[in-house]
Amino acid sequence: MDFTLGGTTLPEAVWVPLVSALAGGVLALLGSFGATWQNNRAARKTRQEELEHERAERAYATFFKLLDAHNSAANLQLQINEMFDSAAESGAEEMEPWAKVMELVGAPDEIRTIEPSETSFLIAEKQADLLNEVHLIQRRIANIMASAAKYTEIRAEIHALLVSKMSEGELSEGTRISAAFEGTAKLHAEMLGMRANNLLGQIMEYLDKDVSASWETVGKFKTAASTRFGDKFPEFNIDTQSNS
Repeated sequence: MDFTLGGTTLPEAVWVPLVSALAGGVLALLGSFGATWQNNRAARKTRQEELEHERAERAYATFFKLLDAHNSAANLQLQINEMFDSAAESGAEEMEPWAKVMELVGAPDEIRTIEPSETSFLIAEKQADLLNEVHLIQRRIANIMASAAKYTEIRAEIHALLVSKMSEGELSEGTRISAAFEGTAKLHAEMLGMRANNLLGQIMEYLDKDVSASWETVGKFKTAASTRFGDKFPEFNIDTQSNS
């Protein structure tokens, strides 16, 4: 059977192979397009999964930054409380607060900054309050630790001043130094003592609020991350009431 195209008659021997070739080309093109689409879809899915794992890992890093900051604050509070208890047990309750609380070991510990990319998932989860709370509590604890480091500096300065006047005083009970001050030296010692007491009072006040607040934030963040990422966020238990 012949085929007429635009007034031209093509014999069957010509148009049949031509049509077959065109059909094969179209099918090949469709097959190639389908394979490419499937590959792109699989690649997008794989990339999406990779991004989800990366987000979960960043959330996990944030969790431990929060927990580490809480532990630093809690340990600092415990250290201060133990020094007050020790002073009370040794009959030194009437001493100035700075005389009871020695240099704070570990006070210069750095509180690691939580980057916005580590908490951005909370935006999509519509937890703006928790997002703000996470960054705020981290900053507040960092300020506490900086204040503790400053207290240690002032306390060391007081100790050096006392030692310089040891010839006029005494070392009692193996741990406490007493010394006589007059004139400018007395004024200097009193001013240092006031600075130390004021700073120590602020540190203790902030610790009373932020140790429990940071623990609450740790628990809420863990719940939010577990809900968002499921089994991509490591499952473990923390008692959110133990440190409150």
